[in-house]
Amino acid sequence: MTEEPERIEFERSGGFANIPLRAAVSADVLDPRERAGLDALLAREPAGTAARAGAPDRFQYDVSVVARGRRHHVRLGERELDENLRALIDRLERAAAPEAGQS
Repeated sequence: MTEEPERIEFERSGGFANIPLRAAVSADVLDPRERAGLDALLAREPAGTAARAGAPDRFQYDVSVVARGRRHHVRLGERELDENLRALIDRLERAAAPEAGQS
């Protein structure tokens, strides 16, 4: 994706209770560490359409970056998060937290 990202759509599923979290965050509010995570995400191959089995009691993250109506969707397992991706996922989880309301 070569266009400047507009927003990031996020869904976390799995975990012990399997309670999904969802959020959408504008790309222009990301700090430099979170932006580095976004860049790392965009460097990954898009997720295929086939479902992927997750690990028991582990989170799965579905993240879509939207720019000019195009989507770059990546599916990550909890163990795939490096330092850059962790900063972005933490931001998205905070936006999705119940007390954050609608984002």
